[in-house]
Amino acid sequence: MHPCHIVIVDDDDAIRSVITAIAREAVPSALVTEHTSSLHALQEVESGAADLLITNFQMPDMDGRALVEKIRGEKNAIPIIMVSGSDEARMMGENAGIDCFVSKNVLHSALAEAIRSLIEAR
Repeated sequence: MHPCHIVIVDDDDAIRSVITAIAREAVPSALVTEHTSSLHALQEVESGAADLLITNFQMPDMDGRALVEKIRGEKNAIPIIMVSGSDEARMMGENAGIDCFVSKNVLHSALAEAIRSLIEAR
């Protein structure tokens, strides 16, 4: 089995670095790649190399909902976690097809568990 590959996309450097640290702690053997652009993350997911996508909701080039809709529209079943501080983002993300939503105010306590559960389920 190949090492797990986690793709993270968030245009906020501080939040992205926290998410990356949590992902590396949750799955120490994983390859973790970071993007500031949804379009770059989408290319990586479309290449088939990713096992999990963690996306922010609000981003400048393509928001998280549009990213998830594009991936799901291609019948890609990659597990997707959306991270946001907004309840509206949770609803839109769930409607678009995310597997899990983690609120930014419980990031440290909830994200590692969400990552592990989705990776173990694959």
